[in-house]
Amino acid sequence: MLQQEERVLLRHGKVILIISRVMAVIAAGVLGVMMILTVADVAGRNLFLKPIEGTYELVGIMLVIAGSLGLGYCQLNLGNIRITVLSDLFSARGQAIIFLVAYIIAAVTTGMVCWQGGIRAWDYIFKTLGGIIVTLRLPLWPFMMLLAVGFGWACIIFLIDIYLTAKEVFRHGSD
Repeated sequence: MLQQEERVLLRHGKVILIISRVMAVIAAGVLGVMMILTVADVAGRNLFLKPIEGTYELVGIMLVIAGSLGLGYCQLNLGNIRITVLSDLFSARGQAIIFLVAYIIAAVTTGMVCWQGGIRAWDYIFKTLGGIIVTLRLPLWPFMMLLAVGFGWACIIFLIDIYLTAKEVFRHGSD
C-alpha cells in the first residue's frame, strides 16, 4: 500500500513529467535552430562571402536556453553523467548516502544559478544602458529569465530526488 506522500508524488509526477517534456522539446527545437543557423552562417561565409550578422551571439544565447531548459528532463531520466567507480564499492545504503549528498550539492548549485539568473534578469529589465546584445540590439533579460526558469525547474527535480533518496537511506536502516 502506498503511503500518503507517495500518492501525492505519483499524482504530481505526471505534471512534472509533462512540464519537463515540454521544456525538453523547446530545448531540442532551439538546438535545431542553432544547427540550422550555424550551417547557414558557414555556407554564407564560404559560398557568398557574407556571413549572417550576429550568429555568434545568437548561438551563445541559444546554447544557454537549450542547456538550462533541458537540464530538468535530463535529471528526471537520470541522464546526467554519474561515475559509479567508487559508489559501486558501497552497500545500497552507502550508495544512497553518496547520491543524497550529490543531489544536495546539485540542488544548492541549481538554486543559486536560478536565483542569480533572476536577479540578473531583473537588473537587465531596468537598465538604461547595457543589457542588450550589441550586434542585434536584442534585450538580454528574456534569455536570463529562461535560464532562471530552467535552473529553477532542475532545482525542483533535484529536491524531489533528495526526498526519494533520503527515504531510500532510511529504508535500508543500518545496512
